[in-house]
Amino acid sequence: MQTYSKQYCYKKINIADKDVITEELLQNDYDGVRLEVSSSCEVDKTLLHENQYICVDRTIKAKISLGAIEGLDRLVRMDVRCLPGISEEVYEIARKAFKKDRRFFLTPDCDEELGHIVLGDYIKQLEMVEKLVFGCFYQDEPVGVLVAIKISETEYETVLGAILPEWQSKGAGMSLYAFEFGELQRRGVRTLYSRISTDNVSSLNLHISLSKGRIQFIQPLDVYIKG
Repeated sequence: MQTYSKQYCYKKINIADKDVITEELLQNDYDGVRLEVSSSCEVDKTLLHENQYICVDRTIKAKISLGAIEGLDRLVRMDVRCLPGISEEVYEIARKAFKKDRRFFLTPDCDEELGHIVLGDYIKQLEMVEKLVFGCFYQDEPVGVLVAIKISETEYETVLGAILPEWQSKGAGMSLYAFEFGELQRRGVRTLYSRISTDNVSSLNLHISLSKGRIQFIQPLDVYIKG
């Protein structure tokens, strides 16, 4: 991965931390800042606006009960495999797939250099935890990846899902997620979580369809960046 010099800051603000938003926090010299605020948190949004912070996304956590979902195997129509770990190919697919994803792009103009830094650091963190990595292939070439991290013996969370732009809406996503659901079922996992942007209607619909209605949406978060 290429090395860059820009600096960024992530801050998660929970309901109990409503007084954490201060001028000292908001006035900084970072090239990019991302605040993730619980939607039910009564923070001082006037202070956010005065310091040029804008709300760019709302995400919601999907909680899927895997145990009773049937018929997943027939939905895997492409070549999907369990991979031994996170490779450089995983990063490259994610880099090409994510052009405006607000997990990584922390400026209004979606600064690509800064986005690559954030994405690279995010993937490095995933290398250090117990996980499952899935790859979708066409003629032995990878076109999509999924990463799910282990929370407990019966719980996993999908933390990265990326499909090359030219393969989106062509069955790669359906195949990857159906394979992931089925593989986790076989391993005795009962609950799968995933945090999804409410702007990503296709991902929301895919999760609803695959889960056969056995899905709950919880813990909405508002995402702010420095404008």
